[in-house]
Amino acid sequence: MACRVFLFALLVASPVALAQERAPEDASAAREARQHFTAGMEHFEAHRYREAIQEFELAAELVPSADLWFNIARSHEELGQQEPAIENYRKYLRDRVDPPDRERVEARIVSLESQLEAHRRAMNERPTTGTLRVTANVTGVEVRLDDRVVGTTPISAPITLEPGRHTLTLERWGYVPFRSEVRVEAGQVTAAYADMVPATRYRAIRGRRIFTWVAAGLAVGAGAAAIGLWAKARGLAADEEFAEARDWGRYSDFAWGGAALMLVTAAILYFVEGRAVGTERLDSAPTETALRFRPTAF
Repeated sequence: MACRVFLFALLVASPVALAQERAPEDASAAREARQHFTAGMEHFEAHRYREAIQEFELAAELVPSADLWFNIARSHEELGQQEPAIENYRKYLRDRVDPPDRERVEARIVSLESQLEAHRRAMNERPTTGTLRVTANVTGVEVRLDDRVVGTTPISAPITLEPGRHTLTLERWGYVPFRSEVRVEAGQVTAAYADMVPATRYRAIRGRRIFTWVAAGLAVGAGAAAIGLWAKARGLAADEEFAEARDWGRYSDFAWGGAALMLVTAAILYFVEGRAVGTERLDSAPTETALRFRPTAF
């Protein structure tokens, strides 16, 4: 708090300090620098530290001042930016003639350096990878991550991965292939459990072609009769009994017509009676599965 009170006092005195430390070559530049300084003061008091830094730096470009380095350092410190705060505190000590608060500013620099070092250590020690543990209730399931085979279940050791989203695929003959995204966090173990469920298959039940074969049999019988009648007509014609031969020839033609009709009927019945009339459930057999996927994080 004492440092902040000192800062406010310093900010109030800074326009005078600017004039005392360095006489501006251009009076308009001095006025512009003072305007930026005043705007920076207003931003700082309103906790708009980024805007305050911008105004203080604009003022420093016009009229460099140790007090401005202090104000810039203080604004960076409020933002938690240790490196630029340390840099500007050092510039303040360099340019300020016999600063009355040297010990206090040096103590702030030491404190900020400690904070910066602690932050760097934490960043270096932070884990950069995560792990994924995949289990399933069925052995022999092929496990792939991002289209890369990593093994088959059971997989005893966790899989080390880069943080982020990864595509997990589990496949085995007799089970439905499963594909999903799993998110891996750095320093955490994500568990994925696949509950493999055997697939259920169905078979179409087709009707029995009873009338198809009856019609086909009648077609064959009619064809055989037509051949017999034709042979009879030929024999009568050979004996010059032409009237009877013509009668038997007509009978043969009728038989051929009946055979053709029965053959067409059999063909139609073949497709009509062959349609599926229902389905029946088969026992589970090797096709493919459905999985239930439950990712959890520890």
